[in-house]
Amino acid sequence: MIRMKIQDILKKENISDDPIKELLHQEISKIIDSEIDFVVERPAEESHGDYATNVAMALAGVLKQNPLEIAQDIAKKIDLPNFIEHSEAVAPGFINFKIKKDYYISELKNILDQSTDYGKFELPQKKKIMVEFGQPNTHKAFTVGHIKGVISGLAVCELLENFGYEVIKTNYYGDIGMHTAKSTWGVMQKGLPEDFEDWDKHKRMEFIADAYVYATENYEANEEAIRKINIDIYKKNKTKATELYEKIKQWSLEHQKALFAELGVVYDKQYPESQVYERAKKIVEENKNNIFVKSQGAVIYDGEKDGLTTWVVLTSENNPTYLAKDLALGFQKFEDYPNLDLNLTLTGVEQDDHFKAVIKILETLDDKFKDKYHHISFGWLLMDGKKTSSRSGKNIKGTDIIEESFKVAQTKIAELKDYDEEKKKEISRVVALAGLKFLILSHDFNKDVNYDPEKFVDFEGYSGPYVLYAYVRAQAILKKAGESEIKEVEISQNMNEWELSLLKWLARYPQYTYKAGTEISPHTICNYLYELAQRFNSFYAHCPVINASDEEKSLRLSLSKTTAQVLKNGLGLLGIETIEEM
Repeated sequence: MIRMKIQDILKKENISDDPIKELLHQEISKIIDSEIDFVVERPAEESHGDYATNVAMALAGVLKQNPLEIAQDIAKKIDLPNFIEHSEAVAPGFINFKIKKDYYISELKNILDQSTDYGKFELPQKKKIMVEFGQPNTHKAFTVGHIKGVISGLAVCELLENFGYEVIKTNYYGDIGMHTAKSTWGVMQKGLPEDFEDWDKHKRMEFIADAYVYATENYEANEEAIRKINIDIYKKNKTKATELYEKIKQWSLEHQKALFAELGVVYDKQYPESQVYERAKKIVEENKNNIFVKSQGAVIYDGEKDGLTTWVVLTSENNPTYLAKDLALGFQKFEDYPNLDLNLTLTGVEQDDHFKAVIKILETLDDKFKDKYHHISFGWLLMDGKKTSSRSGKNIKGTDIIEESFKVAQTKIAELKDYDEEKKKEISRVVALAGLKFLILSHDFNKDVNYDPEKFVDFEGYSGPYVLYAYVRAQAILKKAGESEIKEVEISQNMNEWELSLLKWLARYPQYTYKAGTEISPHTICNYLYELAQRFNSFYAHCPVINASDEEKSLRLSLSKTTAQVLKNGLGLLGIETIEEM
């Protein structure tokens, strides 16, 4: 739904990803003078041309003629002398087009001129979109799922900002509910060490997470005491337990803020559950016997009448559930940002049914939510092919993942070059995060991803560090040559196969950013960047730059500079930093 919405907005604003494709489509439409549907696209095999169309085969059924003959006739009539070098009809009825080198040279100059803006689009009228992602709870561990959510959410924000959207990055965190009572009780049983407040923020959180697991394991025997803490927290009663609850909350938020910063995220707005739960109760109470009904002492949303799942919205203890609080959150968002055009919430796939109900109820409660509240789910980050749980403690925490990735990166960086300790740490940090982010984002959103740092922190295979290394290599060429040499000689049309292959792929970057943004598919950028890195490495192996002739050097330096720029732009869309040496 959200993908179609974004595509509709761009179509309405006449924003196109590929002007050549549009020109070809318009030219062919004039020639055939027919309302039939046909496509102009880039063939998977480059030997089939730069563009191809199936128009003749679409026409064959209407005209009752041989599609190859129709294709031959149309190919002769194509008249775009500024762009098309050659049109060819091929069996069974495709028309292949070869684009002039002039176009690619002009695109090379566009990259040099536009620099960081290359591959960006601009909406004529600013649209405001809120992206909610991350959503870790306080009082318990920041999990592998939260790592995946934060990395995925940041990439979605970058892709939308690339279209010119004003993006509001939002986090909704659970700071109230039974998990906070369990954690508080667990810490009380264990007792805080005297110097606890002086501990490192991540070490403090390990202690709190262990206390939560302990409380979960001992919940049945201590249910009454834990429920009493939960009631006191909801009622804001002043007790030793609620004072400790507030302290644990602050320690949790300090821990989360540090992890967000490490992953490159700064939120524009954060919503705690405690801010919306009173309103959640009010929404349910005001809509009893309308949207919600009483059932066995609780209040429910009977989703079956709408073809959805039935959900409890108010417990028998008169506490709002997650669903009720999400309804209140929806209203709060649109009050805080009354000109909000879209809301997009990212969560794990296990919440699909939950959000179908949330969106249905919001749209029933108020028309302002109609077609504006959307949900996208993503698969799990698996450990050894298995799901993990913070309740059992049988999981690798977010800090563990970052730390382990960092250590693997340090070992591999040491094999490349003998850096001083400080330099090695900085390079390893960037490489580790590049590997982790690329791993997560290189899969379809709804696919599970298996965590294996030995594979994703890799300088040879399909990985973030491989792409990052291509950027560093291009920058090293430019540094050695001196960038001033690029402007001294006109870029020549005389190109060998490696130069032309690289240039043609560079020119495709805007089409990939468009596709990734409209389809909310960061993996599209990952695939593009990996191919670009491969083509640049082939170019590097076959085309000397520093020792080339003046004519060759100008083109090759330009190709190196534009490759570095496009790699940096694309990595930025994935939330990946670049570095100048590795």
